[in-house]
Amino acid sequence: MIDFRTDLADERLSECIKSGEVEGISSENIDLDNTLKVTRVKVLNEKGKQKIGKEIGTYITLEIKNIDIIAKEELEKISQILAEQLKELVKGYNSILVVGLGNIDTTADSIGPKVIKDLSITRHLKKYVPDLIDQNAKEISGIAPGVLGTTGIETGEILKGIVEKIKPDAIIAIDALISRDISRLFKTIQISDTGITPGAGVGNARKEISKKTMGIPVIAVGVPTLVEAATIVADSIDLISKQFEEFKELQEASKEDKYRLIKAVLEPSKYNLAVTPKEVDSLVDNMKLIIAHGINNTFGN
Repeated sequence: MIDFRTDLADERLSECIKSGEVEGISSENIDLDNTLKVTRVKVLNEKGKQKIGKEIGTYITLEIKNIDIIAKEELEKISQILAEQLKELVKGYNSILVVGLGNIDTTADSIGPKVIKDLSITRHLKKYVPDLIDQNAKEISGIAPGVLGTTGIETGEILKGIVEKIKPDAIIAIDALISRDISRLFKTIQISDTGITPGAGVGNARKEISKKTMGIPVIAVGVPTLVEAATIVADSIDLISKQFEEFKELQEASKEDKYRLIKAVLEPSKYNLAVTPKEVDSLVDNMKLIIAHGINNTFGN
């Protein structure tokens, strides 16, 4: 299997399928319409975990087409579908801590903190003005804990203290991810029930945020905002070899060989950058609205 850098379970599964290694993994695809496709990947056991490089659990991917030109009504529709998927994973939880992971000062890493600003927060209302809110409403709190480089504190340590103090039933953690396919940047949302390791996609992994470390279920919601430079170059070589006769011999090399060669050349010079689209600002705004409204719709707030 090609070891492309990616946080997306369905991309890992695609590589496993190519090599015939799918034992311990199940999947299904649902095309809802011309705008949205849903993929469900389940890692069933330790064999599946080893093959796909993902924890045992469920990974739901929403793939959105043409989000850069999508109408506001379509954004709301996608938010509703996101809410439907989330409801299955948070069923029975009455108190939720929503965590916006990432650095708000770095645009490609700012989705998590920006989502928090658009949430309908209710915990304080139920506590201080109970007459103004339905007491059957879910208790939602939110935090954007920042990053280690600015706080000096591991995000996991901050969250552990909050969890011990306010005792939520579960956490929803929102973060930026990395993809192996540039066409999926800001067009994919991955939901999983296995938690998350902040910074893992860009090789700067921090303390894991999961049921094992937090003591309560952790639902991860992630959006790929970055792609590895070596991946872009490898894919570009494939396109060149197919379109120009004089470069046809390049097709003889496998994609794995091209990727490994380019990565070996770029990494010593520190040129294997994580790249994001130039329209990153507007794409972040679209995605943070979808996720914030999706979470609000999940809990009816």
